[in-house]
Amino acid sequence: MAILLTMRNIIKATGSSLFRQVDNSSLAFFRIAFGAIMLWEIGRYFQYGWISDYWIKPSFHFAYEGFSWVQPWSGNGMYIHFAILGILAAFIMLGLFYRASIVGFFLGFSYIFLLDKTTYLNHFYLISLLSFLLIFTPANASFSLDAKLFPNLRKKTAPQWAVWLLAFQVGIAYFYGGIAKINADWLIHGEPLRTWMAAQTNFPLIGQYFTADWLVML
Repeated sequence: MAILLTMRNIIKATGSSLFRQVDNSSLAFFRIAFGAIMLWEIGRYFQYGWISDYWIKPSFHFAYEGFSWVQPWSGNGMYIHFAILGILAAFIMLGLFYRASIVGFFLGFSYIFLLDKTTYLNHFYLISLLSFLLIFTPANASFSLDAKLFPNLRKKTAPQWAVWLLAFQVGIAYFYGGIAKINADWLIHGEPLRTWMAAQTNFPLIGQYFTADWLVML
């Protein structure tokens, strides 16, 4: 009986904490940073010609099981698709028509992710997950154009669960990423980071040290 009462109190306290109103500045910052990074990432696909290399030139794509119906757009469709994603990313960053923008970005980016499993990147999977979770958070309640245009949306607080939800998702990725790196390659040989850094020695200021053993291990 005592255990049941204790568990009930824990659940009650947890429930109260989840819906406790907290400062929403961190949510707004996450939204701005997420939109800015996505805009930069999409720009790189145009800059380096990856859109054509990955989804236009190849005549065959290795579909995920159950998603063979997801196919690249014909003609210039893939360029248009990425351009729209870039616009949506900018809208997310600015907090403009946020809910529609984040839903559109989630669907559009997940479509890119599902086109070919040979282009799989774990952070692409994370982007899809985060954009999905952002749909349900009031990340546009402050520091956004939505808050300027629609004053009824403006708010300085958000429920605690909205902040914890994103923190939990990012935490999962880095926790298991850390576990995966507990091996000789990473901890003794500094690989593959050593190889990656050696290809980036033109990085401003510190690039000249990227081949130094002490920096690789650090």
